Amino acid sequence: MRRLLVVFIAVMVGLATGRLSTPSPTCPEAVPPSHRTASKSVGVRSGFPRTREGAALAAGAYQQAFADKAILRPGELRRRVEAVATPRFAPVMLRANRPGALRLQQGLFGEGVRSEVPSSYIGVPIAYRLLAFTPSRAVVQTWGFTLLGNVTSVEPTAYFGLARTVLVWMDGDWRIADTRASFGPTPRLASPRPGGEGLGLVELTEELHRYGVAP
Repeated sequence: MRRLLVVFIAVMVGLATGRLSTPSPTCPEAVPPSHRTASKSVGVRSGFPRTREGAALAAGAYQQAFADKAILRPGELRRRVEAVATPRFAPVMLRANRPGALRLQQGLFGEGVRSEVPSSYIGVPIAYRLLAFTPSRAVVQTWGFTLLGNVTSVEPTAYFGLARTVLVWMDGDWRIADTRASFGPTPRLASPRPGGEGLGLVELTEELHRYGVAP
């Protein structure tokens, strides 16, 4: 299984580009609280309860926060990484994901975003499994996909991925202490009946409201 350091399925920069590959450091059982509380970046949900459900919610919400056109703006990837990761893991996570974000930014998708071409980049968590839980540490496995595309140069594509994320309780919220992911499993997709083919991905994602993440 190919190991990718990503923020969550993306499910994100790593899975969207398919090129991130770097070993992950050993995660400690618990990370001591930092002396300063990092405020969550705009676009990142926070305030999850110190429960099994809260850990699962945090994993899905953080996943969605990194499948977002906003991470192509200068400094935004760093802000979001520092908002959700532990101080120890944040530099590792940023180093692993920055090349993928840069490729998106410099490629056709980023060019379309800068030109204000209607574009979509969203993460969709499908299911989760809680592999381990204590009040100070949780291990969550998630499966979902990322949608990426625009109305001109980038054909809409879905990237399925499976991630294993270690969360620790720090400064009153769950923070990412380690994450690994791989592509797949990817189901065979089919549209056996006509009727919805005239609706494009970008139009749908701009006009429909997304459900909140729920365990």
